[in-house]
Amino acid sequence: MSLLMLKDKIRASAVCKKWREAAKSVRVVHKHQWFVSIPTFGNSINLFDPLERQKYTLNLPEKGVTDVAYSKDGWLLMRRSSFVEFFFFNPYSRELISLPDNELPYQAIAFSSAPTSETCTLVTLNQIHNNEWSYLPKELYLMEQKGELILMYTYGAEKPVVYKLVSSKWEEMSSTLDGLTIFASMYSSETRMDVLGMKNSVYFPKYGLRNNMQCVSYSYNDARYYPGQPERRLLCPVDSLWINPPPFLK
Repeated sequence: MSLLMLKDKIRASAVCKKWREAAKSVRVVHKHQWFVSIPTFGNSINLFDPLERQKYTLNLPEKGVTDVAYSKDGWLLMRRSSFVEFFFFNPYSRELISLPDNELPYQAIAFSSAPTSETCTLVTLNQIHNNEWSYLPKELYLMEQKGELILMYTYGAEKPVVYKLVSSKWEEMSSTLDGLTIFASMYSSETRMDVLGMKNSVYFPKYGLRNNMQCVSYSYNDARYYPGQPERRLLCPVDSLWINPPPFLK
């Protein structure tokens, strides 16, 4: 199993439970997040490893005309072109879990844990009374780390500022982030601790030259931005998001 390419490992793990366990036995040590980009049309998804700078394309005949709404624990929350038909999909095991149609208006949707978990909760958000809201010209990202809420905001070329909610008050985290790595996007944001080669850094989409969105990182150790490389820039369209890496890699 360890000699198989990524695509072949995914196919093999979908054959049966025994083969899936064999694939897990050679799973990757690093737990950094990958970028996933899902074209609206076609039957493929693009995966990008920001640490190794490797890009993969997976053909998924079951995808059809869909787009992605959220990602958590290696699962994608996807919707058909009608925008009322939702389903959970695991791109590695190819498991699909259908959901009841949602005909209520919404602006954001998310889920708390893998749909195979008894604690999985699906939440939709809708904004009302638009004229009563005031907007700040900052990008805000909210995430969770071991039960604690983490908030990051960015503005222009300034250093991203990260806060932790402590006793109902936001407190700015230390200048080194204490070994934390943040993976932020418009659709989902994740945190990881002590990731090899990525500690004390944040990764997020940012508009660059010609108003093109690119994936950039900011290192708190070096106190500087690292502009997105050309291959990263391709993997950061508006509908990109972070996902757990495959549970099996060479």
